[in-house]
Amino acid sequence: MHTTAHRRRLLSTVTALALLTTACQAEPAADPPRWAGPGAAPLTPADASVAPTAASPKASPVDCPDPRPAPRSASSLDPTAASYLGRDGDDVATAVDVSDSCELVVGGRFTGLTGGTTTTLGRGGAGAVVRLDGAGRRVLGVTRLAGTVEDLEVRRDGGDIAVATDRGVWLLDARAGAARWQRGKGVSRVAVGAAGTVAALSGTTVTVYDLKGATLATIRPQGRTVSDVAVDDRSGLVFVSGFRQVQSGPCVPVQIAYVHAYDRRGTFRWRAYDHPADRLGDLCADGRADRVAMGRDGKLYLAGETAGGNSIFARSAADPTRPAPNVVIDKFTQPFNTSNAHYTYLARLDPASGRHLAGQVVISRIDSKGDKGNTIKPYAITADESGRVYAGGVSAYQIADRSRITLGGRRLAPYAGGDAWVLVLSADLRRRTSWVVFTDGGSGAVRGVAASSGVAAVVAKVDKGPFHRTRAVQSDVGGGYLAAWPGLP
Repeated sequence: MHTTAHRRRLLSTVTALALLTTACQAEPAADPPRWAGPGAAPLTPADASVAPTAASPKASPVDCPDPRPAPRSASSLDPTAASYLGRDGDDVATAVDVSDSCELVVGGRFTGLTGGTTTTLGRGGAGAVVRLDGAGRRVLGVTRLAGTVEDLEVRRDGGDIAVATDRGVWLLDARAGAARWQRGKGVSRVAVGAAGTVAALSGTTVTVYDLKGATLATIRPQGRTVSDVAVDDRSGLVFVSGFRQVQSGPCVPVQIAYVHAYDRRGTFRWRAYDHPADRLGDLCADGRADRVAMGRDGKLYLAGETAGGNSIFARSAADPTRPAPNVVIDKFTQPFNTSNAHYTYLARLDPASGRHLAGQVVISRIDSKGDKGNTIKPYAITADESGRVYAGGVSAYQIADRSRITLGGRRLAPYAGGDAWVLVLSADLRRRTSWVVFTDGGSGAVRGVAASSGVAAVVAKVDKGPFHRTRAVQSDVGGGYLAAWPGLP
């Protein structure tokens, strides 16, 4: 990406936090696998030796934006661009990441979207990987794939793009101009490690591939719904998240969140949450671990969802009898007066051992009903190099200071049903840098979030316009949406 405001700077790597989830469904119960909790010893060098050695972060300079100071208020944000994507109501932006050259890489289903070089792989179709400059103002290229792009992630050492589609998983080169390989059938989530290990989720099966597309392992957590995957080639681990449905114990029925870690051969290494039903006590609110992601700081992030205040997320991921290391800011981070409202939980874990490092509740409230807790769901999470946490999803009325939110200096229209929100937290989780929505009289949900090297972005599904727009590549309403803004120093 090239602008007059850019200067040469070195890329660095630090860490970030993540957790986000969606609604609850029943799943058959199963005997839990053997216990190897977060308190277990970290992997030994011999354990980790099955993974390729991840190269150190590149020290070569690239053209990236100058970082800017944090906004004066968490309720204000000044996007460099905000735009609809696609012309059809069925269009959707599902994922976004930042390349090592500070380009935005967006995935989804987009009709009528053009710009830059158009590439068609296979039979092509409405599914697309779209590359834009880091400000989000110019489309650099559109790569057409059959089906819909459900998810994508950029390899952090090399720039290859792992893409999940309802027709299979692809590994594309850094410019999305050619396929290195394509495997399988329908895939809903995908992750790629720095050394090129790819994990792809299809139903409840996770398949692990090496950089050349050879199958390394097949992982099937028995009796569990699987919602997401992440890869850390430094520790040699693949992470799987979701929940299991329990029909025994003091809470009947209840959904219990889990995060499992496996090596690249598919051998089980550790678990977080996934407590035995008879250890829950009165923690009977359903819980799910819907999103996991490796932050740019090298930590593992989780975004979860729970239905009510008596949640396992109030307790340590290793031991339900110990309190969680949760950080409280105000009433929007405390699970009181919740009834059965579905709210978000974010957590930071040590990827090597699963140790619970920090967490925070995120809840919306109805001020006209005595601050009654209301539903807010997460669909995306990440962290930048400094460990700031970025999360997004959909919120019912209303997040903190909703009536005061300004984008680009302009006050947004009031809540109109389903706010597409993004939250940015300081690395210690004690301060909100930003908590804003992009719905400007419309409704929808943030589906992806990315932050790296002075670039931050979200993508969303537009259920009803309008959304906020500025310097848009497409001003008329479509089913997809992208907003970008400068990252923080």
